[in-house]
Amino acid sequence: MIVKRAAQLKLLEEQYYSSGNNLVILYGRKGLGKTTLLTEFMEDKPSYYYAAMECEDLLQRSLMASEWRKATGESADHYYNLVQSIRTYQQKTVIVIDEFHYIVKNSNEFMEILKVLADPEFPVMLILVSSSIRWIENDMLELMGTKAEYITAYLKLKEFTFVDFVNRFPKTTVEGCVFINAVLGGVPEYLKEWQEDLSVKDNILQTLYHKDHCLFLEPLHYLKLELREPAVYNTILSVLAKGNRKLNELHVKTGYSRAKISVYLKHLIELDLVEKLVPLGDEGRENVQKGLYRIRDNFFSFWYRFVFPHMSLLLQGKAHEVYEKELEPYLDEYMGEYFSDVCTEYLKLMNLHQRLPRKYLWWDRWYGKNGTIDILAQGEKNFTLVGRCLWEDRKLEVADYENLRALSAEAGIDPDYCYLFSRRGFAQELNLLAREKKDIILVGLDDL
Repeated sequence: MIVKRAAQLKLLEEQYYSSGNNLVILYGRKGLGKTTLLTEFMEDKPSYYYAAMECEDLLQRSLMASEWRKATGESADHYYNLVQSIRTYQQKTVIVIDEFHYIVKNSNEFMEILKVLADPEFPVMLILVSSSIRWIENDMLELMGTKAEYITAYLKLKEFTFVDFVNRFPKTTVEGCVFINAVLGGVPEYLKEWQEDLSVKDNILQTLYHKDHCLFLEPLHYLKLELREPAVYNTILSVLAKGNRKLNELHVKTGYSRAKISVYLKHLIELDLVEKLVPLGDEGRENVQKGLYRIRDNFFSFWYRFVFPHMSLLLQGKAHEVYEKELEPYLDEYMGEYFSDVCTEYLKLMNLHQRLPRKYLWWDRWYGKNGTIDILAQGEKNFTLVGRCLWEDRKLEVADYENLRALSAEAGIDPDYCYLFSRRGFAQELNLLAREKKDIILVGLDDL
């Protein structure tokens, strides 16, 4: 089942039907469905599409000219002339150049095509597409110079949300969707490999644990495409995946200097693979350098935790052995954190639609010496919400609620509401307590 990106399609449509010419920068990592989105958008419009290749400029121009000739019958040698050759006067024309960074890196004249945007007699919407997130966000504007003023919209395509998962896998339970989310993340191209009629175990054995499958080495291929020195990044990611989140822990485990690690973490953050966790509150902001790090991309987190360390056995075809000894005993523990992400998304969605008791503006987690507050949210008047998310194979009990209150006190927080999420439901005593105390809200999987 294809999940349509309605909000992104709406933005493109609004750009197209606005007055004047448009330059849209569409970007996001490979596999997110950029081409699928554009194909749907271009369906009822005069449009031309060219996918740039990673090659020298002379060959690039030749390939582009060939594609243009097939579409228009016109011939031209230079990028600007190529674009000029497809002008129409009756209706705005959509011109898409995919992976345009391949052209820009080898051509000084490519940006000259942007001059067509200043021509009022050439109604055009130019969409420049790239899978290189770091290049777009760090280098593109400098290369464009004053021509960057033509940009009318940025559209960064991101991974599927959990709501998208539920729509994408209609035959799968909510619990099953949480598993898929935690294992493969939200990249549509990866999700095509998951078979709804198979168990979680069989899906993992046939994809991530099968040496001939396209996903088996996908993280390594992606890092080589985006970054230099993959060995360093592999080392940092594998250490992060084992739960070492402090900068000093990474220093001890990798042997790299803290300064070096900080630089490489910055690059991983730019790729949306890693995130820095900075606690809410004045104290947290003053100690921003003491933040924690974690792999935010679920697929990379799972792969570096359960695939990368066992590559030798997997290459020998011992997938069942690895699953039973190295994955299955730790799967519920691993799933707990990603269940918290799903619960947070649920609350944010409720917050967006004003279905929470208060309006919350900041969302976070809190890590203390005695445990973690899975969800921490604050509003403008210091209204505070805390959450506990239990994935373990048991019912959530009064003791879990009391522990959440104790952690809140340790964090210096007096929460207005406590949201308790549980995979297996709630003990009778807790249900009774929740009826008495209006600040306790119980949320089960069916509610999600």
